[in-house]
Amino acid sequence: MYNSLITYLRGNHKVALLAVVSLLATALYILRILITRDLGFLFLNWNLFLAWVPLLFIKWVWQQEKASQSPIWLLFSYLTIWLLFFPNAPYIITDLMHLRAVPDHMVWFDALMIFTFALAGFLTGLYSIRIVHRILSHRWNSTFAWVVVGMSMFMSGFGVFLGRYGRWNSWDIVAQPGALARGIFKSAQDPFAVKHTLSFSLVLILMYCAFHIFAEIKQHEATGKYS
Repeated sequence: MYNSLITYLRGNHKVALLAVVSLLATALYILRILITRDLGFLFLNWNLFLAWVPLLFIKWVWQQEKASQSPIWLLFSYLTIWLLFFPNAPYIITDLMHLRAVPDHMVWFDALMIFTFALAGFLTGLYSIRIVHRILSHRWNSTFAWVVVGMSMFMSGFGVFLGRYGRWNSWDIVAQPGALARGIFKSAQDPFAVKHTLSFSLVLILMYCAFHIFAEIKQHEATGKYS
């Protein structure tokens, strides 16, 4: 299994780089335990694991698509599953709020640690959006891909609000769909939820646009189209 993992990472350099950033975040958490003898912030590791779920899933979908195109209904089922878990990636940024309860002598270290977790989660999320964009562009066209990506970012912004303030999880759509539906309806009427969703969605879209542009430039450079 170890050899298979190494082989996979060698063939997926972007995933390998994200794994390095994630391991660095985990290493900082372990160092914090050694310093403080405290298991606080254990949830960061779980949140980062959840951030990896949509990426690994959509990577698998992309491999299936390149081998043989799935029926449209199945592809959109895959994308729906991806979207349900995607908000877990940018969600880690909101964990910075926990710095308010950190002792003064640990603020700098905990800020660095949470930022590294947030960076790992955010980059993992951006890469998964990039793959979704490529799937849609390959299957239909770039315009359709941008429309779906934009809508996904808006729904993800709302998903982050539901997770942070409503304390809902991705799997609640199966575990307690009725209660989740009521929570969504209630939040949709909350002005604070609307402001949070719009602002967070805008940041997600801008960050992805920048990520997409740099990725395209890198791809063109690799193919020799840019000098």
